[in-house]
Amino acid sequence: ESYNGTNWTEVNDLNTARTQLAGAGTQTAALAFGGYFYPNPTPPVFIQVANTESWNGTNWTEVNDLNTARYRLAAAGTQTAALAFGGFPGPTGATETWNGTNWTEVNDLNTARSHLAGVGATNTAALAFGGTPTTGATESYNGTNWTEVNDLNTARQQLAGAGTQTAALGFGGGPPGTGATESWNGTNWTEVNDLNTARRGLAGAGTQAAALAFGGFPTTAATEEFGETGGIVTITTS
Repeated sequence: ESYNGTNWTEVNDLNTARTQLAGAGTQTAALAFGGYFYPNPTPPVFIQVANTESWNGTNWTEVNDLNTARYRLAAAGTQTAALAFGGFPGPTGATETWNGTNWTEVNDLNTARSHLAGVGATNTAALAFGGTPTTGATESYNGTNWTEVNDLNTARQQLAGAGTQTAALGFGGGPPGTGATESWNGTNWTEVNDLNTARRGLAGAGTQAAALAFGGFPTTAATEEFGETGGIVTITTS
């Protein structure tokens, strides 16, 4: 689905249906990778995948796979310069960088984890935070190494994020579902206004000052906008 600032519109599906995948990029130039699917729901059997797909604003096209198939991972960057990190099985700290054609293994996270959040404008400047086992651990990536920086105030997993390595927003998570929202200034996390709908397993997009939160568990389609203008925070929900 594509969001125009007011409404969601259904667009063309991924080629590989799956859950707990990660993504990077923009509304018209995106990358989706990892996740798992159920080939046999009874009894429950699932298969983690390395599948990567590229979105051109109209269609998804299969491109080269991740080196390590996994789910519950996080991501940063763009359609042609992405970063994939963390995930499960494991949990793992495995990190891969995407150059528009191939994935390459690079240095791992210091804290192996799944269900974490990630933000970043490129594959050389990213931020990873939260995750399972439940943690507030935050790490900054400089294109070569991950460095531990100050933790989230509220340790949690299954949260979402928006923004960049030096100006990020982290929101939601659990367990149980929370609306807790924190703002990152490049050094510290500061608590700001909560989501209206407490939840975990949600997704996020946008910037620190103009973020979007959508979906999550308990199962919901709730969408919220976070904005800052002259120090006034406005949140809407639909």
